[in-house]
Amino acid sequence: MKLSIRYKFLFVIGSLLSACLLIYLAMAVQVFKSDKTELVFDLNRSQVANLSSEVETQLEGVSAQFRLFALLAHAGQTLSADQIFPESSDVVFAQVQRLNDGKILRTHANSKYTETYGLEQSKFWKELLNQKSFQTEILKNESEQIWNATVAQGPPLVGFARSVVIEDQAGKALEEWVVMGYIKGDRWIKAMSLLKDLKVSLFDHQGQHLLKTLDADSDSVQKSPFFELAQKSKAKTSVLKIEDQGEVWLGGYSKAYHGKVVVVAQASEKKAFIAIESLIERSLIFALIVVTAAFLVAILMARSLTNPILDLVEGMESVSIGNLDTQIQVRTKDETLVLAQSFNKMIRDLKASRSQLEEINRDLDFKVKERTAEVEEKSKKIQEIQEALLRTTRLASAGEIAGRAAHEVLNPLTGILARLGQVGKRMQQSLRPQVQLLKDVNQAWSQDYHQGGFPQLVNSWEKKSEVIPGKNLFEEDLLNLSGTLLDLETGLHQLHSDHEFIVQEGQRISKIVSGMRKLNHVQGDKKVFSGKELIEQCTLIMSDQFFEKGFEISFDFKAPQDQLLLDKDEFIQAVTNLMRNSYQAMCETKITDSAYKGKLLLRTSLFESGEGTFWQFELEDNGPGIKAADQERLFQSQFTTKSPEHGTGLGLGISRRFIRAFGGDIQFVKSEPHRSTVFRITLPLARHQEVAA
Repeated sequence: MKLSIRYKFLFVIGSLLSACLLIYLAMAVQVFKSDKTELVFDLNRSQVANLSSEVETQLEGVSAQFRLFALLAHAGQTLSADQIFPESSDVVFAQVQRLNDGKILRTHANSKYTETYGLEQSKFWKELLNQKSFQTEILKNESEQIWNATVAQGPPLVGFARSVVIEDQAGKALEEWVVMGYIKGDRWIKAMSLLKDLKVSLFDHQGQHLLKTLDADSDSVQKSPFFELAQKSKAKTSVLKIEDQGEVWLGGYSKAYHGKVVVVAQASEKKAFIAIESLIERSLIFALIVVTAAFLVAILMARSLTNPILDLVEGMESVSIGNLDTQIQVRTKDETLVLAQSFNKMIRDLKASRSQLEEINRDLDFKVKERTAEVEEKSKKIQEIQEALLRTTRLASAGEIAGRAAHEVLNPLTGILARLGQVGKRMQQSLRPQVQLLKDVNQAWSQDYHQGGFPQLVNSWEKKSEVIPGKNLFEEDLLNLSGTLLDLETGLHQLHSDHEFIVQEGQRISKIVSGMRKLNHVQGDKKVFSGKELIEQCTLIMSDQFFEKGFEISFDFKAPQDQLLLDKDEFIQAVTNLMRNSYQAMCETKITDSAYKGKLLLRTSLFESGEGTFWQFELEDNGPGIKAADQERLFQSQFTTKSPEHGTGLGLGISRRFIRAFGGDIQFVKSEPHRSTVFRITLPLARHQEVAA
């Protein structure tokens, strides 16, 4: 779909304006959110700090009054409780009792408090004292206890108890008393409700609300997440943002009175940012108005800009269909007029050029006909030469394919032949004696049965064994049959394993042959594999040949990670090529030195480079080594130091091509004759997304 310049102009102007408004709105919202968050944090910090200070001051004063109340009761002073706890005091009830037997020694109740709230005095105090009170064990350990003492449908109260040790004049402890009482919560509730957007709570050290009604529907045992953070933190006062039950809260906490009281203030982020939603709505309305006005202005401007351009387009369309007598007329005084004049001049030049070209074309037609005949004759000769070169190239490619196929098929084929040799040896050494034993048992039982029937067979079974002392012939036969059965089961399991190995190697031969059809194109089915597991599979393929010669294969796997993205069969093909080269080199030394002990060490490690983390695999053998003159030519095609029946010079080149297709490389490291020859394969570790896939 084609769009005119007018619409493109409108689209660009509208897009830029909308983008600017949206960016401004996003920045404004972000700044407003940040400022609002800091404001809420400051309010939380101020609220919890002030309330915490007020709670601590009030509790310290009450604690001092309770101690004075107990000491005066012990001294028998005539000072009345109303003087210690006046009507304006926050303490509405106090009681002194012994801690060991609970005997009440002195009591004080503020009658004006019950009158103020319209409570029945005796019933209220009785109900208050019957509810949860202080706990003896807590007082013994902490000397003070604070709890929620608000009764159902009653005014807010906080319970407070502290122990007082009564001493004689010498300072010796005589007994321990406890002063228990109730404190008004009005002042705290008033301070908690100063800011309507903040939810302020008071908790005791167990996480229970200190100023909530203890009725059946109360959630006083539900702990606030800010309280849990306060319990874990060493800071006395802190503000933070957390998410609880799918809602984000901005809040803070402050510990008071030795951590026995925790003040928590929190505000819902959603409610705190209601003003932002209003700002967004008004801003979007304003943006819509501005964009609409801009479109109207842009439409007017677009007409004045696009009409002369349309005249230019119409004139050029006329020229494009061959009308070179066209002249473009533009009435503007801007750059469009200059452009129209340039087009008119170009049209006149085109008309003159077309006349010249028509004359030249008439001359060229004659010359082209003469040269066409010559070119056709040369083309026939060139085609014959190209066909000859193509036949030669195909023959060369077929030769290379045959060489590569012979070399690559040799590795799995050698493994198959070696494994078949092992199977033949096991047939001769293990299975044939077992089969012969079964024949002997069958022949003995058949002979006894035909001679005297089943009684004769049983009599023969009961005879003492000459081979196993304390056993009869039947028990001896059973042991032989059991051992034979176990050996046969083991042999069948091994034959199954050998069958799987031969099938796998046969499939690898099939894949190699199929790959040869693609000439020099290396393309594998890449997946993520463990480098260690692939090396162990390569060792299993080559182990029969190594063990037959008495060569040792050892491992030193130090790479903690070995996930590689590669084609499994092509990697195995490359590694078994290197192992086969080491095997053939050690065989040469074995021929000249019968006491020679061939050793092949396979080790892995990791190393870091500027391109990432790489997995490194090294093969080290103690064969005859590689001459210095041959080391630089190892990876050249057709180069080999072996006899024609053992090497074609294609193995290392093909192996390097496979490894490089995986993003790695094969390198010759060093060679010390009869001590150490090392080749190294380097591959990049698979990325996380490749492993996950």
